[in-house]
Amino acid sequence: MTVLISKKIVKKYFSSNNSSLFFNEIYWLKKFENYEFVPRIIDINYKKYVISISYEGERISQKNKPRNWSNQLRKILYCLKKNNCFHSDIKPDNLLVKNNKLILIDFAQSSKISDLNKNIFLKKRIFFDEYSINRINLSINKNVICSNNLRVLVVWNPKNQNQIEKKIKQNKNISIIDKIKIKKIFYRDKFKDRIFWVDQFYNKKIGKNTDKLKNNIYVFIIKSIKPRFKLNEMIFSKDRRIVDDRIFAFKKRIRNNKSSIIHISDNFEESKRNAIFLSRAKNDFPAKYFFETQNIFNSKKDFFKKLNRSKKLKYVVLRDQTFENDDIDILVNNYFLFKQISDCHSYKIKNLNIISNSGDPVEDNGFKVANYIKIKNKIIKLDVRFIGDGYLDTNWQKKILNNRKYNLGHYIPNQENFIYSLLYHIVYHKGYLDKKYIQIVKKNFELKKINLKVIKKTIENYLLSKKYEIMRPLDLTIPITYHLDNFSIKKEVQLIKSQIDNRNFSGVNKMFYNIIKFQKITVYLKKDIIFLIFLNQISLIKMKLKRFIFRYFQLNN
Repeated sequence: MTVLISKKIVKKYFSSNNSSLFFNEIYWLKKFENYEFVPRIIDINYKKYVISISYEGERISQKNKPRNWSNQLRKILYCLKKNNCFHSDIKPDNLLVKNNKLILIDFAQSSKISDLNKNIFLKKRIFFDEYSINRINLSINKNVICSNNLRVLVVWNPKNQNQIEKKIKQNKNISIIDKIKIKKIFYRDKFKDRIFWVDQFYNKKIGKNTDKLKNNIYVFIIKSIKPRFKLNEMIFSKDRRIVDDRIFAFKKRIRNNKSSIIHISDNFEESKRNAIFLSRAKNDFPAKYFFETQNIFNSKKDFFKKLNRSKKLKYVVLRDQTFENDDIDILVNNYFLFKQISDCHSYKIKNLNIISNSGDPVEDNGFKVANYIKIKNKIIKLDVRFIGDGYLDTNWQKKILNNRKYNLGHYIPNQENFIYSLLYHIVYHKGYLDKKYIQIVKKNFELKKINLKVIKKTIENYLLSKKYEIMRPLDLTIPITYHLDNFSIKKEVQLIKSQIDNRNFSGVNKMFYNIIKFQKITVYLKKDIIFLIFLNQISLIKMKLKRFIFRYFQLNN
């Protein structure tokens, strides 16, 4: 369909192949011709399938929204229901504003409520009218919800939908934001192969015998009310992960040891990934909920004020914040609490580049702590370190937080912890002396020479005096700059294997790069290392091929 817009008339051109949409649009516009919330038909060309309708303003936005827009929309919804009409796509693009009044457009794929109840609908995806107020509100208003509290719930078998929706509404820890019905063929918009779509949706290998997406599905975007993160044992494996405890408990009750009933994301980052595969693009619903509802701060001062208000959160900014747009290296006592308060999003998610400092986020069963916040129209990157992540000795991390001091609106380490944690960072995280740190070292130490060897000796003596250990960080793409013994090499090989199993091929290449850069050549020449290098490259190529094939070609599973 093609739409031509002028200030008086809007012309909608339908193809002969979509003549049903043409007649459907006419039917509903005539049905509502006595109501003020729909455009008027000016002319109909039945031979060329063209409808001319009145121009009714611009799409609803933060700037033009009427004060009583929600009341107006409720009245529209009432009229639709009264006339047995299910619009199916009430979103900002289809809701216009003219003279402070809402106008609803695009009825081409609307249906009768009675037909919908019989499972008859035209579109691949239908968005339920009753939740359209949430859809509009979250789109046009900023900071009305913490994006980190949003979750995705998928009902794989439509027979279970009514029962599950009833249980959601009975649960005091959950509220429904949106409800979507999706045809089973929708996966072809992303990947032509159903199994591969499910595989990517879950971010793990899925067996070919899965029943998922054999039927039409229901998707609920839900809000976790006051989420509480706890360590739980997974339902179908012995793995233990920190998840949204109340959501997880709800999932266990619904599933009752059956895997094909529902999917509920355990955290925000998993939800965001799920939503992408249920959308056509990041700026399409439901992905839009996760990318366009993030809290926007006015300044770094505003950001730190919010952190300071929390009684349960402890944090320090590990390194200097000289400029407003500087990245933030931060240490916190609770990673999940920090994510919720700051509403930060992960960004170094695993990809299929040849080499990348990437991986799955911590909360999505990975190790990456790279996040970002929004300050006005700019993105500020954060590396969120937390107690027990191996970035520093755990006892040292606790002391840094307990002995922190307040300075210029935020918390920083005391002088001793600041300078020695910086030396540790230079030696064991970077493996080289950056020019920006030379002046700081000169200011705090009376050293004749300032080079990596001297700094290494200084930090080694400090660690020995405090009984702090050199740790292998949870973030596996941080290089190991010290010499690895045979036992440590074996452990590193096992970690590399686990990342290949998790299909983090780009991240594994980064790990190999770090080994080549900081370890002896003899390590690189070990048989098991060489084997894993070849295995990873083959696996990377295979995944790239799969993505290409299943994106453009439909094959039998």
